Parts: sequence; C-alpha cells; structure tokens
Amino acid sequence: MPEKFILKAFTGKSDVNGLEKNEAVVGQTMLPPYYSQFSQRVLDAPVKEDDIWLVSYPRTGSTWCQEMIWLIQNNVDFQTCRSTLQQLRAPLIESSVVLFEHVGSITTETSKVPLPQYIKVDLPLSQLPSSMDELKVKLDLLFTDSVRFVEQLPSPRCIKSHLSIDLLPEQIWSVKPKIIYVMRNPKDLCVSYYFHCQLVHKFDVDFETFCELLLDDCLPIGSIFKHYLGYWNKRHDLNMLILRYEEMRLDTRGTVEKIANYLGKTLTEEQVDQICEFVSFNTMRNNKACNLQVLVDNKKGDDFYTKSGKHFVRKGIIGDYKNYMSPEMIARFDNWIEENIRGTDLELSLDAV
Repeated sequence: MPEKFILKAFTGKSDVNGLEKNEAVVGQTMLPPYYSQFSQRVLDAPVKEDDIWLVSYPRTGSTWCQEMIWLIQNNVDFQTCRSTLQQLRAPLIESSVVLFEHVGSITTETSKVPLPQYIKVDLPLSQLPSSMDELKVKLDLLFTDSVRFVEQLPSPRCIKSHLSIDLLPEQIWSVKPKIIYVMRNPKDLCVSYYFHCQLVHKFDVDFETFCELLLDDCLPIGSIFKHYLGYWNKRHDLNMLILRYEEMRLDTRGTVEKIANYLGKTLTEEQVDQICEFVSFNTMRNNKACNLQVLVDNKKGDDFYTKSGKHFVRKGIIGDYKNYMSPEMIARFDNWIEENIRGTDLELSLDAV
C-alpha cells in the first residue's frame, strides 16, 4: 500500500503585495504534503491578461458557475460543452495533487478529533477503451502535470482553482486577469462537501465527525474563512467579481447577465434563456461533460451514479443542511460563522436565504 499521510498546511510567500503570513486571512491551506514539490511551479506559472480565473472553496457551486463562464466567453458553444470534459476546457491548476483517498484516522496531541489519513491514488486510465486514447493522453497530463496543461491552453484561457489567494500565481497581482470568486453558506457547503468527499476521496466517517473536522479546519483545503476572507479583503485590488451560491440559485438569469457584463460580453435575451436552460440542475446533472461521470465510472464501474444513488451533482438546493444537522450543530455553526466574520465587512446569511 502507498505511504499514508495527513494533510499539511501550506502558505504562500510573505512578500507578495502586502500579504503577510501572520495575517489572519492568509494561507494555511490543507493539502497533501507532496504539494511541496508542486507549489513553486504554481506560484511561478505565467498569467495572461485575458485569462478568466474561477476560484472557490470546494462545493460552492464552482462547476455550475464554470459552465456559465465558459459558455459566455466562448460564444455560447453548447456543442463543445456537451462533448468536451469541463476539466479539460477549464482545468483546475492544482489537479496534479487532488487524487487521494481516505484510509483511516490518527490521533495527534493538537487535534480535537482524529485526523484523516490518506494515500495517493491514480486514475486507472488504462481501463478506458481505445476509442478514448486522445482523452487518456489529455487526462494523464492534467493529473500528472496540471501546470503544464494550463500553460498549453489556447487563449483566452478559463482556469479554475480551490487554492487560497497566497498560493495562486504571483503574476495575478501584476497582470490582474479576470477573477470570479464564489461563496456559499458554510452549513450547506458542509453537507455538500461531506457527500463529495465520500464520492471522490472515499471518506469513511459519520456526518457529525465530518462537521467537527470542518469546524477545526482539518478537511482538504482547510479553513473556509481564511479562504473567503483572503479573497474578500483583496477583491478591490484585483477587481474581482464575487458571487454567492444562493444568489446564483435564486436568480440564475441575473447571475448570467452579471458574469457577461463583468467579462465585457453582450448576450441576446434568447442566449441568456438558452444558457439558463443549459445550466439548469437537471441538465447539469445529466451532462457527462461536467458531472464527472466519465472519471467516476472509470474508477468505480459503469453507471455508478444510477447503481449507487450517489452523484457529483447532488441536489442543488438551499437549506439542505436542515435535513442533516441537529439543532445543536446548527447553533454551533451559526456561532462559528458569526465569530469568524465579526469585525469584517463580509456578510453571510446565518439562515438559508
């Protein structure tokens, strides 16, 4: 069996545009320890002025938002959105370090709950049929050298990341490309992340334990609020567009129009209608180009979503936390949210919108 590991806290350089390591909003992103072999390449990655970066904490609606962005930027090309995996059209720059699975837990002196242990895994691409040889080559590059994959994308590039602001390429600060950042109520995020980690990382802990890990900043990526506030506090410096999952769900049309305006794109009323239909929950759920089905079936067997009842595009609703969290856990989350945003100008609804 590959060597077990626990996640390690990573921070970026302290001399980048006033981002100091002792700031409460910077870094401590929880990633596999082998990210150390990769981090400098991300920091040094070239950034282009016409890049469009989508950044978020996991499970905030980034796959959904990415589809809107790509369509708007690429002249509403639905055919490519159906035929080409989103992971190839808008790659995650840290894809090289995201394949790991939960294999147990370990107790440490400093952790409040046992910390998950993981092993590094690979995609079994050899199992894909020969008709997918071209796809295999691209996926192999994406998951072994994602920085190189991003560098080879034709401009204008759509690039995605879940990294904290201090771990992004340093040229972000001087080149200042378009950056769209997505947030979500942490309670709904927690529920969605729980099922995501079961699907992608084979997490084998109960929901209460998962909540404790989230509250203690011990899950992959780490602290929600250091992530949120890192971007929120620099939104004006980088001319960011901040979106919230709840607004996207309640007013998808308005969100599409807001993104188009930010990107300097003009859409007809009909195009807006078509995009809204294309990114609707049922369409996204059934679109193999963005619902991870190709990768999941390759790993877990054909038609896994139908057979297991699990799905990458799960529910797409607001307030699902009420179906999973006890009143006591909801109160703890509300207090935790309030404590972390106190003294800032960041606003997050304590209740579902």
